[in-house]
Amino acid sequence: MNIREYLERAASESGNKTALVFEETRLTYSDLLNRAGALAAFFADRGVSKGTKIVSYLPNIPEFVDVYLAALSLGAVLAPVDFRLRPEEVDEIVKDCRPSFIVSTTAMGGGLKKDNFVKDILFTDGSSVTERADYQEIISETGKTPPPVTIDGEDEALFLYTSGSTGRPKGVILVVRQLDLFPTQMRDTFPEIIGPDIPFGVILPMSHISGPILVNLLLREMSTLVIFPGWRPDVVWKTVQKERVVWFHGVPPIFQMLLADPNLGSYDLSCLKLLAMMGMSVPKTLLETYQEKFPHTTITQGFGLTETSPILTFLSAKDSRRKLGSVGLPVADAEVKIVDEDGKDLPPDTAGDIIARGPMIMKGYYDQPEETARVIRDGWFWTGDLGVFDSEGYLYHIGRSKDIIITGGLNVYPAEVENVLLRHTDVIEAAVVGTADKKRGEVLMAFVVIRNGVPLRDNEILKHCREHLADFKVPKGIVAVDKIPLLSNGKVDKVTLRQMGE
Repeated sequence: MNIREYLERAASESGNKTALVFEETRLTYSDLLNRAGALAAFFADRGVSKGTKIVSYLPNIPEFVDVYLAALSLGAVLAPVDFRLRPEEVDEIVKDCRPSFIVSTTAMGGGLKKDNFVKDILFTDGSSVTERADYQEIISETGKTPPPVTIDGEDEALFLYTSGSTGRPKGVILVVRQLDLFPTQMRDTFPEIIGPDIPFGVILPMSHISGPILVNLLLREMSTLVIFPGWRPDVVWKTVQKERVVWFHGVPPIFQMLLADPNLGSYDLSCLKLLAMMGMSVPKTLLETYQEKFPHTTITQGFGLTETSPILTFLSAKDSRRKLGSVGLPVADAEVKIVDEDGKDLPPDTAGDIIARGPMIMKGYYDQPEETARVIRDGWFWTGDLGVFDSEGYLYHIGRSKDIIITGGLNVYPAEVENVLLRHTDVIEAAVVGTADKKRGEVLMAFVVIRNGVPLRDNEILKHCREHLADFKVPKGIVAVDKIPLLSNGKVDKVTLRQMGE
């Protein structure tokens, strides 16, 4: 998918149509072309070209779309960074991918370090660090166009960072041809809610894969993307009602939260045709509750990871009630298998590892060949998740086989949190596990061995974590133990720790 060509086509055919809505801001396709063109020209004048890396550290605002479109129009590689990360966490990603530019807000990016390889940090609500260039002035210049560039399907387009199992962040590399996959999968699976006159919403962080895939769909279908201004239930439902949003996807904790609005029954939500719960296992009771409260709406699921662009399976509208609880069938060109630990196929109704192959599998982790080889073996991507096929070939997700903790749909590796805990002067050993939580799926519980003679100062340790980690990575609680339980092979006995944390 050549983003620049799609953007130019949309502006040519539907220039005056509303493309993007955020609170009271409404941008047309012509607006998007002008803003992205001006920003791309600014970057190009300062040496950004094909393959150059740009980091965006932004919340869910229209400027995220500016940067995405500008970067990919130049053939540059965009590395969107979760806006909930602390500056020091962002600095680790910056050091890993070495971008020429960083785009952020003054509130979020003011504490970032400007390494020598970073030419400038642009602030969307102020002046840049080096040139004192004003972002709003840059994007308001009309008639600016970036230089021509030849885009190939195998060109790198996105680095999407996830926590690394060793504490080092991993940049998932997606290439240009993979930008077409989600729009195609949505049209194939849900043709009734995809089209030019159908507004859809984004509620998850656009800095994750949700932002790019929904902007790609927006351009290909020339529809309207509504950016929800936060997760507050009344604001979300009022936005759906006002903008006549037809569908959006999110993680189960968000959908659980949205039920808390006492005025839920008073809104006109007849426009909603599909709600998709993704990112983690979905409680069947939550699916049933939504089917009851939204009888006119398809309540569905899917399965995939950032590493799979991101969809491997979808549950279609016609199957959503009959196969409640399933994550559906493999999408076109995706091969999905359930295997044992040796990679041998398992029969239906037998649980095992979910592995997959197809054009949606990532190119690899940036500059981490060993990590890439660990998960892609003989062409098959090992998801680290467990599942089971029924006799009709529908997949059911039943858990994870690796240590990753998914809290509120966001991935956290224990090693990353453990590394921070061990930096506290009181802590000499640490282990982190996920324990069940009704709202977030899982929460983090930390077990620590405290230095001799020092009392447990859990509030101080938690404060230390908040200073060095994003909020969703901070443990819910700290438990002091005499020693960390180990298995016979010397690895941490996390089963015992989870039982202790229940």
